[in-house]
Amino acid sequence: MVRFIVDSTFGLSRAFAEENGVQVVSLTLLLDGKEYVEGYREDWDAFYKKFVKSKSGAKTSQPSPQKFQDAIDKILAEDANSEILILTIADRLSGTIGSASIAAAQYPNIRIKAINTCEAGVSALVYFQEMFKAAKAGASFDELLALSDDLVERIAMQFIPASLNELARGGRVNKLLARIGGILNVKPVFEFAKNELTVYSKTLGFNRAVAAAIAHLPKKFDRLLVYYIGDDKNIEPLKERLFRTFGLPDIEVESMCPVGGVHIGVGTVGIVTLASREQ
Repeated sequence: MVRFIVDSTFGLSRAFAEENGVQVVSLTLLLDGKEYVEGYREDWDAFYKKFVKSKSGAKTSQPSPQKFQDAIDKILAEDANSEILILTIADRLSGTIGSASIAAAQYPNIRIKAINTCEAGVSALVYFQEMFKAAKAGASFDELLALSDDLVERIAMQFIPASLNELARGGRVNKLLARIGGILNVKPVFEFAKNELTVYSKTLGFNRAVAAAIAHLPKKFDRLLVYYIGDDKNIEPLKERLFRTFGLPDIEVESMCPVGGVHIGVGTVGIVTLASREQ
């Protein structure tokens, strides 16, 4: 039986994790001298409320290899014959895969693999959901490894930041550009796909940014979700535009994990797609 370990950025609920035997290993955040465990998705609102009131940025840190070993041991205590897949946030954004790989190497006699998903937050959630669905349908360990590579090619995440302040603080955009962008209401549209972060459009205003994001989506997709960071005020206009474009009556809405959110900024919205295999 294949069992899963994921890090907290995937955004599982405690109830889902416990019901399905998924172990969640938490990253941590440091804000105003206090450490916070990212935990499960129901824990996030409390952190975001503190974050928006803070005048300083938050720092994040990856879990230790021991945290992953503890998760592995819990699974093996329940079923010593388990095969285990450890899924982590993209290595371009965090060193979490390193800790997971060190932990996995301590168990040479079981079938275990630490996978760099090349995803982040909501896109990682989509990745996990597809992997979990396949496992429940009876996919083998090797079939899941093949699916992993396929998903990396097909999942993409767009986002429109509310401001460029947090991205500038983290060095992902130039601070001068952030100031000018704030004055002129320039809205860059970012994509994170295949472990790469790119800016493919710079527009004036939110509505034009949304139009650019939608134009960049794949022609055919199996799934589409929208997400927000800390504040969902811009979600309804985004959903309305997607409805007008694709006729989607019921669009899934998710929240971005704090580890991702503190580097992008509250108020940001975005779209995650799982492209169809045939375009």
